[in-house]
Amino acid sequence: MQALPKVSPEVRKQATVKAALAAAGVPLDFAAVEKVLRQGLASGLDARLADRFDRPTAVRAVATRVAALTAALLASGVRRGGVCIVPALASAATLEAIAAAGLRPWLVDVDPCSWMFDPAHLRERLGEAPPPIEAIVPTCAFGRAPDMTAWAAFQRETGLPIVVDATDGFDVIMEAPVPVIVGLPSGRGVFVASQDADFIARLEAPAFVGDAGLEGWSGQRLRLATAAQRLRMLLLGARIGFQPGWGMSWVSDAWVVSLPQGSAPLVAARLAEMGYATNPVGPGIVIRDQTPVADRLAQSVLSLPFHADLGIAELDELAEAVRKAL
Repeated sequence: MQALPKVSPEVRKQATVKAALAAAGVPLDFAAVEKVLRQGLASGLDARLADRFDRPTAVRAVATRVAALTAALLASGVRRGGVCIVPALASAATLEAIAAAGLRPWLVDVDPCSWMFDPAHLRERLGEAPPPIEAIVPTCAFGRAPDMTAWAAFQRETGLPIVVDATDGFDVIMEAPVPVIVGLPSGRGVFVASQDADFIARLEAPAFVGDAGLEGWSGQRLRLATAAQRLRMLLLGARIGFQPGWGMSWVSDAWVVSLPQGSAPLVAARLAEMGYATNPVGPGIVIRDQTPVADRLAQSVLSLPFHADLGIAELDELAEAVRKAL
C-alpha cells in the first residue's frame, strides 16, 4: 500500500481555519467578498459604476439628486420629525431632500479653508442640536472630496446614520465606507454607492434612464482641467482665490472662488450687468447653529459660470469680465 504524503502542522492548521470560516459563511478572499456584495446588483450601468471603486461597492443609479438623498435617508431608518445635521453651505437641493425625508435640517458652521464641516467640529456641537438627531449629511464642497474615512469613523462612534452628498464629486469619490450620492458626468442623474450591499438593496427611488456620460468623461475631464488651468493663468495677480487643487489634482464644473471680504454681492451685480449669471453661496434660512464662518463666506464666495465646452475666446472674455467686476 502506498503511504499517504505527510502533511505539515501548518498546512493542517490552515485547512482547519478555512473549514471553520467556510462553515461560518465567511468569504475566503476578495473575489468572494465582491461576489457577495454584488448579489442582486443589476448589470449594466450600476455594475460599471461599481467598478470604479477600489473596494467592493454596491451602486444604484437614480434619476435625481433629491430622490437619491431622500431614499438614502429613509433606507438609513430615520424617523420623521427628527433633525438632520447639515453644513451651513448646503445647497437648496440637499435641504429639499432632507425635508422630503420628513426631517428638519439644522445647519452647522464650516471650516474656513475646506468650506465643509468635519467630525472634530461637529463633535463639539452635537450637544447644541435640537433633539432628536436622526442623521448627518456632510456635503462635498463644490467638487472637493470630503474625508470619507473620518465620516465612517464618526458613524461608528455616534451610531448616527451618515449619508454624504457629493453630487459634484465624480472626479474624487473613489470609496464609500458610508453611503454617498455622486452626480453622473452627463449632468443628469446621480448614483448612490455604499460598501453595504444591503443598504443599496433597501433603496426605493426612480432609476436613472439615459446617457450617464461615462464614455465621454475622460475627454470632458481633460477639457474641464484645461479650462480651469487657463483661468488660473488668466487671473494671476487678481484678488481671487481658487479652491485648493481645482483644475490640478481634481476638477468639477463648479467654479467657486473666494473674493475680497464682503465683495461677493457687488461683484455678482457687476457681472450680471455684463451678462454673466452667478450663484450666491450662503446659509439657508432654516434653523441653525451659530455660523460666523459661513455667514462671512456668504459675502465673499461666489459660484461663477463654467463648463467643459468654453472655448479659448470665451475663457478670455470671462476672465476679463471677472477682473473688471473686481
